[in-house]
Amino acid sequence: MICINLLVLCNVDLDQKWGDYTRVFSLMQSLLKKGHKIFVMIIRPETNKPRILYLKEGDIDVIQIHPPSLGLKGKRGISRHLKYLSCIPKISSEATKIIKKYGIDYIYAYMPGTGSSVPAIRIKSKHKIPLVLDLADMYSMIRPKLIVKKSFNEADKIIVITNYLRNDLIKKGIPDSKIHVIPNGVDFDFFNQETMNKEKIKKIRQELGSEKLIVFSGSLQDLNIIIDSAKHVIEKIPKVKFVIIGDHRDPNRSKSAWESRIHEKKLDDHFILLGRKPRDEIPKYISCADVCIDSFPNEPYYAAAHPIKLLEYGACEKPVVATNVEETAKIIIHGKYGFLADPSNPKEYASYIIQLLTNPELAVKMGKEFSDYVKNNFNWDYLAQKTENILT
Repeated sequence: MICINLLVLCNVDLDQKWGDYTRVFSLMQSLLKKGHKIFVMIIRPETNKPRILYLKEGDIDVIQIHPPSLGLKGKRGISRHLKYLSCIPKISSEATKIIKKYGIDYIYAYMPGTGSSVPAIRIKSKHKIPLVLDLADMYSMIRPKLIVKKSFNEADKIIVITNYLRNDLIKKGIPDSKIHVIPNGVDFDFFNQETMNKEKIKKIRQELGSEKLIVFSGSLQDLNIIIDSAKHVIEKIPKVKFVIIGDHRDPNRSKSAWESRIHEKKLDDHFILLGRKPRDEIPKYISCADVCIDSFPNEPYYAAAHPIKLLEYGACEKPVVATNVEETAKIIIHGKYGFLADPSNPKEYASYIIQLLTNPELAVKMGKEFSDYVKNNFNWDYLAQKTENILT
């Protein structure tokens, strides 16, 4: 086996850490297990003394780089970009040390950005090392657009999570030959561990206080169809609760914002919003569910996504009710692993939830079949092998 040395660059927001970026974190851990050498540079926007920290995440060497004090008070927008850019001299000097000592086969930038692909492009140019760009999300929200365009053009290989993104890049003139699809994955053993702990599940269900539980876990991007469908579910199954795990940094989509909407609809008694939970607590809540749900609207950003939450549901042997958007429909086969509703039809969405809640045998069957599918196609070790094939 050929050993590949990777230098990974990832910019991390104020309220996050590298481990929150499940895709790159898990993929690099699996590549490390296969014998490859991984170095990760985390570029953060907040100041710190010292500016450079040398850490270990598992067995991976991590260098955390902070900006100098620039007197910028803003946490978003141009201030954040300037803070990332001010880290480039330190990024370059630390990268040079690693390259001289170990040799690096690829620079690996996680997403286009001022703290990731911009310094990665400079390192590529200086040291003549090929660049891999991991496009793990629709890039439409990334600013400035010039960085996105340059990142696509400069990358020697682009890894995307879905065919939707691949086709979108081809339409923009990016050569098909340098685009590779590696979907998101799931740590199957981590999530599946809770499915057999019956007493713990029973206790949590009692604490949540309902006969039937519907669980959503993830970023609270858009809960509209969940909230709008709830009254139809409650009419048929009064002793039901929707358990929502997660939050969003946009105030208009935050936990408190959705709680206000739920209150306006007079649905407070049927919703429990838990906010963000540590990763190691998520499996137990998913394992308590009778049905798990997702709620993407039919927009390009969501149509292009490959939701990790769906894979986590599958690992826990749960059937899913989701919206019928392009890439979600490739994961949840309608009528086999769960059901897909029209994103603009809350009544249809509710009918599928009701069908699963009133037919537990069907729910169990769908959950087990979905679990088998996830285990065989979306475990991180399998995806690391596919990544290794692209890089060798």
